[in-house]
Amino acid sequence: MKKPVIIAIIAVVIIVAILGVIFINLNKEKNSITASSFYDTMSQKGYSVQDATNQFSAYNYIKQAYIAISEDANYQIEFYELQDASYATNFYNNNKSNFESSKGSTSAETSVGLKNYAKYTLSSNGKYMVVSRIDNTVIYVDVEANYKDNVKSILDELGY
Repeated sequence: MKKPVIIAIIAVVIIVAILGVIFINLNKEKNSITASSFYDTMSQKGYSVQDATNQFSAYNYIKQAYIAISEDANYQIEFYELQDASYATNFYNNNKSNFESSKGSTSAETSVGLKNYAKYTLSSNGKYMVVSRIDNTVIYVDVEANYKDNVKSILDELGY
């Protein structure tokens, strides 16, 4: 009779420990990168990086914008530094809604929203789309599905 009780207690302790680790990780904040870090990293990876800030001059809440174009010029990754986190959150939500409205009958999506971080991905109609926000920065991607692995790898390296 004592053996099942001991096993149950050990199981409860393990479950509580696992839940504690999950809770701690969910409440971690991510570190955003600066526009210049994006520029440097993407340039080192062989991307052609263009300053697109002037294209958004009508939007005074966009402080900096860069477009990183792949070596073969088949896709691009966009980086935005906005005035503050509330503008970045609105920017993120608008683009997420745009992606959601383009969903086809067959699609796969993920959505995560934590402390200072949110990420939405959608694979649908032969496209791979990502909008990812940390603090006042946003990365935006809308590429053909065959570039998904390349994009995921870069976003992981950037922390987005």
